Amino acid sequence: MNRFKKFLNKQRIKNHFNNSGEGVRLSSGQPSSSQPTAVSGAAQGGQIDRVAAADIAAQAALKRMQKNEPQQDASKRRIQMIAKRELEEERRQLEGLQVSDQANSSTSSQPAEVEEKELEHSSLISGVYYTSELLGEDHVRSKADLLEDIKNFLTEQISDSEDDNDKVIAAVLMIYSLNTTAVKELAIDTIYTVVNNILSQPTIPKYRTIRLSNKTYNEKIAAAVGGRKFMEAIGFVEKSNGEEQCLIFSKPNDDHLPEALDALRNGQGVPIKVARNLELFMLKEGQKPKAPALSADFYNLSPAEIKAEQKNKTLQVDRMLTLRTKDMKKKDETVSNYRYKYTLIRVRLPGNLLMQGVFGCYEPFSAVRQFVASVLSDSLAVSEFTLRDATGQSVEDETTNLAQLSLAPAALLHLTFSDNITGPEGIVADEYVELIRELD
Repeated sequence: MNRFKKFLNKQRIKNHFNNSGEGVRLSSGQPSSSQPTAVSGAAQGGQIDRVAAADIAAQAALKRMQKNEPQQDASKRRIQMIAKRELEEERRQLEGLQVSDQANSSTSSQPAEVEEKELEHSSLISGVYYTSELLGEDHVRSKADLLEDIKNFLTEQISDSEDDNDKVIAAVLMIYSLNTTAVKELAIDTIYTVVNNILSQPTIPKYRTIRLSNKTYNEKIAAAVGGRKFMEAIGFVEKSNGEEQCLIFSKPNDDHLPEALDALRNGQGVPIKVARNLELFMLKEGQKPKAPALSADFYNLSPAEIKAEQKNKTLQVDRMLTLRTKDMKKKDETVSNYRYKYTLIRVRLPGNLLMQGVFGCYEPFSAVRQFVASVLSDSLAVSEFTLRDATGQSVEDETTNLAQLSLAPAALLHLTFSDNITGPEGIVADEYVELIRELD
């Protein structure tokens, strides 16, 4: 388990314990206070508690084992970092040559223009919301609000954590999650240069001091969310240096810097995903479910879009009149003039029930199956079931994404069990029954 997964897993376990309510007295089997607990009994989370406790114990044991391992010599680690830096420079030079070759070759054959139109969601979706592993599945927000919450949470972790490694990982997650690619890469490259100067020339004081008024620092490191947090996490402290405020590297040694740089170079963002926004409907007698109606924006074209569509039709005619290889035809099929970001999937269940969820268009079809199984009752979730479209066709390769299966921007599927199930009773899990309402 890498450092980032370990950090996220630790926070997920902490969230689970925080949401599990009051403790239970072993002697009485009753909660330690008169307040009702959020989770009680093995069926609602007792088994998860045991798994979480076992995971924490395993992590503690691993930490004890790591303490007994011999530490690598600081000079060897410094040599390794210098070698890594040289290899990194060679890799960049090679990439630069490849880019220039591609640029030269592209001048002779210009690729076909592809116009993309991102459409948010249908009118039946009140909003597209997201969740993250870091804050828990129940923490559902708009994307902007979720990123702000992630920023606040990671900032709090850096301030409160006593583990320097956790502070570094939290700062790296901020840099990768909350900045554009250009800002992120600029910050990483600049931090890498600053820290490498400390490692390669540890006796020179100027490399251990950064003026807060320095233009390069402000434009390349401080401009990135989490940039200064990372510098502080590895040992830089704000101090007065004469009349100027500076960040000064104050750690007695630099043994931890190679590992921190490695985390920065190989970092990742906090995984976020589209919240399903589950809705359940009861169909009236004889009512036929239809794919949800989309807003007019999905169909109305502006004059510019009409001209683009005409240009596209002309291009399609030209392609039909010319001989094309198999690879060229395959490429044509993958090019889409308009694409959607989200899709609304409705699934017809036995007993005139209809469930609805929101998906990203590039999620695999298996995500739909997992979503359906999570809503079904415990007895049915483990049963064999098939999802078919209106023509009765099922998906053979469930790793194919929803856009490739033409299930965007909206689709209606039918669920059938291997066993004969008719009534609505016992179809969905008890916690979702109260969500069922009539379909307008």
